[in-house]
Amino acid sequence: MELRHLRHFLAVAETLNYTRAARLLNISGSPLSRSIQQLELDIGAPLFVRGTRKVELTPLGVALIPHATRIITNFDDLERDMRRRVHGHVELYVGMRSVPPELIRAVIDDVIRQAEPGADVRLEPLDSFLQMDHILSGKLSLGLVNRRSEDNRLEYLAVLHEAPGIALPDEPRYRELTDVHPADLAGLRLLLQPGSDRNAPELQPFVREVLETIDVSSDIVGGIAAMVAAGGSCCVTVANPSAPWHRYLAAEGVVIRPLALDSVRAVTYLCWRTDRDSAQDLGPILSIARDRFLAPIEL
Repeated sequence: MELRHLRHFLAVAETLNYTRAARLLNISGSPLSRSIQQLELDIGAPLFVRGTRKVELTPLGVALIPHATRIITNFDDLERDMRRRVHGHVELYVGMRSVPPELIRAVIDDVIRQAEPGADVRLEPLDSFLQMDHILSGKLSLGLVNRRSEDNRLEYLAVLHEAPGIALPDEPRYRELTDVHPADLAGLRLLLQPGSDRNAPELQPFVREVLETIDVSSDIVGGIAAMVAAGGSCCVTVANPSAPWHRYLAAEGVVIRPLALDSVRAVTYLCWRTDRDSAQDLGPILSIARDRFLAPIEL
């Protein structure tokens, strides 16, 4: 029985999906299947029931989860402690989506370095869902996400509130708006960037008014802004001028106006794995974070 087999087992047990588990582990499906088979061979009985549409844990698989979790947690604690002793400082991998520099500075300077002055902080740009997956797998220590999952192994702290906005073609009828109501979007296509939630309740009045909603992801710098500037399209963003997505869309031929949603804010959360909130791990950092972000930054 090897440590990697237990990691692979926990990934499948958490997702009940071999494809998703392989993606979380950054391996292909065949090595994962062989790893689980070897673990079952070592134990002497099946851990999963593999159906055509779903995967289920056997009673033995359910019994293995707390033991495997404890072993992996203890090993990870040992590894972090040894690295700290060897290098003289803690290494922290922090996931981030597109957030204003003010928030990055607050998290690193006001929080992390107050608890760990010599910390080696490495930022990893990832979307919110990948961040949460990597936090659970241990690849990330913390994340800055704009989503919450129902997984009780994750905990969240609101650290940033931003007013939602929308990028519009720079035409007189849009240029003159001080804020945007649903009827103002009639006849436009609504472009949704990665991370935008088309099902958010506050967006529904706007979604109902547009011709259609289109998910867009452009690797070309200025690509989405060019689509808006060409006319006929608008794109959800934030009204905060210092936000990266605002600056990305604030191009020639585009105007950005706040949505008429007085009490609604786009929220960014600091996210971590619940079992890492201990005095020997992230506990001191999280204690400072709770004080620093007693009220989220408002931008």
